Amino acid sequence: MRATTTPSLFTRPRSVAAGVAAAALALTLAPSSAVGPASAQDAVDVRLQVADAAPVEVETAPLEWPGEVLEAYGVPVDGNDIVAVVRDGDRVSGDRKRLRQGDVVKMTDVVKERKVKRLKVRKGTVEKFTTELKPGERKVVSTGRAGVRKTVALQTLHNGEPVKWSVITKKLVREPRPRRVLVGRAAYSVPGADGLNWGALANCESGGNPHAVNPAGYYGLYQFDTGTWRSVGGSGLPTSASAAEQTYRAKLLYQQRGRSPWPTCGRLL
Repeated sequence: MRATTTPSLFTRPRSVAAGVAAAALALTLAPSSAVGPASAQDAVDVRLQVADAAPVEVETAPLEWPGEVLEAYGVPVDGNDIVAVVRDGDRVSGDRKRLRQGDVVKMTDVVKERKVKRLKVRKGTVEKFTTELKPGERKVVSTGRAGVRKTVALQTLHNGEPVKWSVITKKLVREPRPRRVLVGRAAYSVPGADGLNWGALANCESGGNPHAVNPAGYYGLYQFDTGTWRSVGGSGLPTSASAAEQTYRAKLLYQQRGRSPWPTCGRLL
């Protein structure tokens, strides 16, 4: 015996939003008793509970599959929906899901939606310390900008309520640029070199020009060659560094080698 189709008992139009389907179902899923082929001798009574609607008592043939009974009573079931059978308080599976007297069929309306989001990526802040500003003084040299990350995800809803968010892909579509800030600090002290006349040495070596370049390969206030500059912790070319940093590196060099790196002008220190 097959379950008797009763179109007026359930009206559950499928829609993109599970919440809409559940709301429509709640209006039409009115409880009733002994719905179905009451004259059949082998009919069994089961309870159908679809989404968030009130449960309904129906009759059907024994050992029917729950999905067939739902379809017979006007409730379409797709491959995403969850159909559970509860017997004596426990969920059953496999062939045991064939319906018996007193079983409860619970159908969860499952909708999976593809979502695309564009999220901001923090730009952050990069601080650079300098002796060209007063200690503690700050100067923004670049405001930067936030980045953008595109996320594609699959959202799963049960009876209109989100239960799972699975990220499929992430892609950085715009790189963040950090905010750059100069922060003033006091010049580093170099014991044994702080009290010397570094201004006189710079005037003698380069005319006091931190960007001075000698064609022989000497740079900046104190005419460093690149090898010596790197030996005291400098990076790039000396002419790219501030005058304060060039003086600090010169003091470190003096601490290591005395006046010897400046055989002519070193006497002025």
